Amino acid sequence: MNNNAEIIQEEEYPLFQEEGGGAVPTSPLQVKLKQVNKLTAQKSYNKWHYLGGHGFLSTYNFGVYFDDRCEGCISYGIPNARNIEGVYTEDTQFNFMELTRLALSDKCPKYSESRVIAISLKMLKKLEPKLRGIITYADTEQGHTGIIYRASNFDYKGLTAQKTDLFVNGRKFGKQKGIKYSEIDGEWRKRSRKHLFIKYFK
Repeated sequence: MNNNAEIIQEEEYPLFQEEGGGAVPTSPLQVKLKQVNKLTAQKSYNKWHYLGGHGFLSTYNFGVYFDDRCEGCISYGIPNARNIEGVYTEDTQFNFMELTRLALSDKCPKYSESRVIAISLKMLKKLEPKLRGIITYADTEQGHTGIIYRASNFDYKGLTAQKTDLFVNGRKFGKQKGIKYSEIDGEWRKRSRKHLFIKYFK
């Protein structure tokens, strides 16, 4: 993958409409995409994504624009899962990317998500011509079922495996060097499962 992806475009665009600004888009066809840096994407997710902009991973970020106003972003990065049965192994993971975050403002018209995914995938394929496919997830904890991905012709691969996290005094306990989980007095809690989707490039 292109190691210089983050520096392809370092321009900043205005994120939010000025008071008394122009009209809102009435059709997804009016929405345009531009490659942007991670800071621009982070600002969008802080505004419009339930997880905010902290800690998201990305290699490529695309801003969603209407009349030079950024009304959302979509991001792609290296898959978090090192292998997915039936999709890729640790040795072939580099052939895939993950749609890591997508958020649009309420000003974007109906079906804008599908258009944004379609356009960004074409842009991504030009940047990474050897890519074989894209994976993404819908979080059951948020009540998401992946309607947008189904509408974008992603294949549904079922729910991810059940995993658990260790909590100590009500807070998630991360791995620490030299400390074994068996030595920790805590509570194991089930992690929310996610719907897995994949789209192969033709």
